[in-house]
Amino acid sequence: MITGILLPCAEEQPIQRVEFDAENEKVIQEMVGGTFEAFNLDEPPASILANDEAMLWSLPFNHRATVLLWQHAKGLRGQAYISGDAILTGAPDKRGFTKSVPSQLIELLLDTETYGVEFLHHPNGPWSRKAITFTDWFEAYNYAIIHEETFAAVRGARVIRAE
Repeated sequence: MITGILLPCAEEQPIQRVEFDAENEKVIQEMVGGTFEAFNLDEPPASILANDEAMLWSLPFNHRATVLLWQHAKGLRGQAYISGDAILTGAPDKRGFTKSVPSQLIELLLDTETYGVEFLHHPNGPWSRKAITFTDWFEAYNYAIIHEETFAAVRGARVIRAE
């Protein structure tokens, strides 16, 4: 059994921690509504499992999963979109077995009450924090992405726990 985070596409439904057998494809297919593909995140190493036929079935766009993907896999920003329900897991190990979602993502997405955004202006640092604080991780992630894409002086952005 591994720990994942279910990311429903219906925004009125909360994201939630789920425990499941990652080697049982049928369980994952039930959670994402069909066969699935993995979108790999860079930092921290993680994956988003999503329905690979979402576009064929016109599944609703999953804003939360897509924002996570774009922030943690910047090479896919604007290139890949996630539709339908999705599951955030850890990256696969060397043998290809899916691991639990990294604890830092569990803490940030499920156990944090206030969020901050830090920006990198020079390749070697330091990170600087904007004074604005968010109570919703999705808003903080959007803010980070918009600023990183809009301002040429911003080399990187990350969402952090503000407490």
